[in-house]
Amino acid sequence: EPIKTIVTVFYRARDYLNSEFWEDQVKRLSDILAEEFLGGGRGIQLMVHHNTPAWALGLEIGDHRLLAEFETLDVVGNPLRFGGQAVEPELLDVHGGGSSGSGALVGHRHGFHRLRSPVVSKRAAVPGEVSQGEYVLRNAGGEAVCGVEVLGVLPSRLVCGAAWSAEGREPEFGRLVDELRRRAGRPMVSLLADPRDGGWRRLCGPTAAPLPGLWRSRKRMGVAVTGAPVGLSPELQARLAKAPFLVPWEFVPFHFGRLVLI
Repeated sequence: EPIKTIVTVFYRARDYLNSEFWEDQVKRLSDILAEEFLGGGRGIQLMVHHNTPAWALGLEIGDHRLLAEFETLDVVGNPLRFGGQAVEPELLDVHGGGSSGSGALVGHRHGFHRLRSPVVSKRAAVPGEVSQGEYVLRNAGGEAVCGVEVLGVLPSRLVCGAAWSAEGREPEFGRLVDELRRRAGRPMVSLLADPRDGGWRRLCGPTAAPLPGLWRSRKRMGVAVTGAPVGLSPELQARLAKAPFLVPWEFVPFHFGRLVLI
């Protein structure tokens, strides 16, 4: 069910005195903007916290409650990979509605929080490049068996989210991710997710089969989401607290995958 939402992206300063002052100012400003935006109706005020403290529950101030902490699985690919079974990722036209893979994608995303923004026309995919969007692999019968969303391409890595696969198709998912990384010409791929996503835990969790590559690291991303419901029923508030998020590109910190000097 679509619910009106205002999102504030909040980057925490490392300097303690500066952080203490600006945290209070940002929270006050966010509350004012949320009140004006929601106009007394029902909705949700979300705050996306970057550079979060080790104890994220400390972000629960006032009516805000911790909803999610994101994780990332970083995989360094093998530049000497030769041979193997070739795969052909397919970029879905989700908004156009003409792709038969859209049904599988909608089924996978049922039960997730998804932020909708006005649809922006994306440039057509260019051979040899990896565009933003949803990619799937199909079996011999034309059915989509696994997929991932390319969120963006950074100088050091390909950034993906919304990973999924059908039961028993985990090896195909690994080949899909490795092929997209190779086509993007990046040495590394980062898979972002809300760890409450059971499908992501099956594919990228501590007990999952390793994805193709030379090195892998699973860690906290340093991004948390808090939320304050406004005028929502108890049932909707419970769903807000329990359902996992799909990580959008707008939630990725500006310094992600970069060396930052303090």
